[in-house]
This record gives sequence, C-alpha cells and structure tokens, in this order.
Amino acid sequence: MLRTLRPALLLATASVAAAGVLAVPGAAFAADTTTTLSKTEMAKALDAAAVTTRAAEAKGWAGNYSMKSDDGNGSAAFGTDPLAGRAYVKLALPYEHSTTYAVSKKGLYEPLSSKKQKAAVKMIRKPSATYVFTTNTKLNAVSWARDNSADPAVVLTEDNDYAGTKTVHDDGSITYKYNDGEEADFALQVSSAGVLTGATLGYADYMTATFAWRYGAQTVTLPTTAQTVGLATLTKAVAYVNLAADVQKLAKKSAADVRTAANKHTVKVSVLRKVVKRDGATFNKTAKVKVVTVTNITGGVRIYAKNPWTGVKVIYTIKASGKKVVVTKK
Repeated sequence: MLRTLRPALLLATASVAAAGVLAVPGAAFAADTTTTLSKTEMAKALDAAAVTTRAAEAKGWAGNYSMKSDDGNGSAAFGTDPLAGRAYVKLALPYEHSTTYAVSKKGLYEPLSSKKQKAAVKMIRKPSATYVFTTNTKLNAVSWARDNSADPAVVLTEDNDYAGTKTVHDDGSITYKYNDGEEADFALQVSSAGVLTGATLGYADYMTATFAWRYGAQTVTLPTTAQTVGLATLTKAVAYVNLAADVQKLAKKSAADVRTAANKHTVKVSVLRKVVKRDGATFNKTAKVKVVTVTNITGGVRIYAKNPWTGVKVIYTIKASGKKVVVTKK
C-alpha cells in the first residue's frame, strides 16, 4: 500500500525503503477509542473505505506527497479530472524532477529527458518546447492515474491485509495503523464521511512520507503548443541533431566491416556495396527515420544525408581499391 506514484515515486520510496513509516500527522482528539483488528478485519475495513473513496473521486481528486530521508527530501503533487479526462503528476524527488500529463483518447505529455532531445528542439527552432506529446487514442487518464499517481482508493485496497489497530476519534474520523512486517509502519486517516484524507509511512526512522488528499472538481492545465513537440517530429529531429558525426561514424564502421568481409583479400565492389547498404539500413532502423541514402557509384557507393531543418548535407564515398577500402568525405 502507498507504493503508488509509479514508477518515479516508487524509485524514491524504494531507494530508502532498504533502510524506512507512514504516520498521519498527530491531531489532538479529546476522546479516542482504539480496537485491535485482525488482518482480515483490517482488509475488510479498508476495502469498505475504498468504496466510499472511489465514489468521492467521481468529480475529481488531487493531493500532495512529501518525504524526508537520509538520502534527501522530496515532494509531489497530483490531480485527476475525470470529467475532462485529464490527470497529472508533478515530481520533485531526489532522483527525478518531472511533470507528466495524461489526456483521455489523446495521449501523454512527458518532459524532454535528454540533452540530445533538448538540442534537437533548438535545432528545429522550438526552443520553448519542454514536453514531448505521444498520441494514444486508447489512453484513459483515470486508469493512467491509478497506475502512476497516488489514487486514494488504490492506496486503501493495495496490499491491505495486515493486523493492526482502528482508532475512532470524537469527530467521527478513523485512523488505521499497521506494520507490514518489513519495518514499515502505516497510518491511514479516514474522514467521518468515510473517505481517505491522509496517510503517512515510515521506515525505521530512516524515511518518513506523508500523503494528503482532497476531493472535488479539478482543473488540469496542459502544456501549450509552444511548449510541446510531437513524438514523430522529435524522433526525426534527434536523428539529425548530430548528423555530421553520425554519418562519419557510419562511413568508418562500414569501411571496417568491408575490410572484415574481404579478410585481407582483394575487395570486391559487389561485397562492398552489400555491406555498406546493410549498415545504412541498420543505421536508419536504429534512428527510426530514413536519414541516409546509399547509392552505387563507380567502384563503390555514396552515403548521402541532408538535414531537412538546417539544409546541411553530409556526403561520403566508400570505394574498393585493391585490398584497400577508401573513405572520402565530399
């Protein structure tokens, strides 16, 4: 339970769990009644709270997460708007800083994740782009949030069969506490209306994490057009961003492969063409874009590529010369 906000939040929690307790912030209750629950009774009680919580989620829900550990502190914010079919998760964790948006029947907005991607959007004159949009007409934002965010109903039902205690407070709210047998202590706060409002987790004084949820209509504002680049465009741009160096490497590799195929004998033009075209096809397949074209010329082949955004051309010829393979940049 509370092993949600997958996969990034899991990374942060798991990184300290090897050494780490959820505990609801202490509130002063005048009259508390505490009873012991078996693991079956605990699961039944939390499953019942999940039904009420799921109903409360229908109009929308959001929340926050914070953690403190010997490895560093972190936080997260998340929200789901079922009516508009939108959800988001914003992470500021020791090992990841990112914001991701999901839109039902449309797709996913994810942050650019590499220096090469960031260089690529500058090359195509979209310097403000910080998100890549991947089309997915089958995506359901609510289902996505259940798998990637801290969905409160999921928190209540996931791995909940542990013996523990139930404390009823004078305002009608209930605190459920238990230990999972792996040094983790959990506390879940259920309101008088029967919905999950808070939780805390602690691992042996090594890490503490706190969740808080709220329910009702939510507004999820998506990245703008200027902030977004489509996956197909980004994939193509990344394939061209280091064009000169990449084609040079291809030419050198192909020449080496031809020499290996010749095995110190006279290089046959037919073999050279076959090997270089094979390497060119592999290059394009890896890039997921047809970047290079390999054509026959007298005595060998020509490797040609042109950056569609900058207009820069890169041309190499590879020719057979006795037992040698000659690579020339044009």
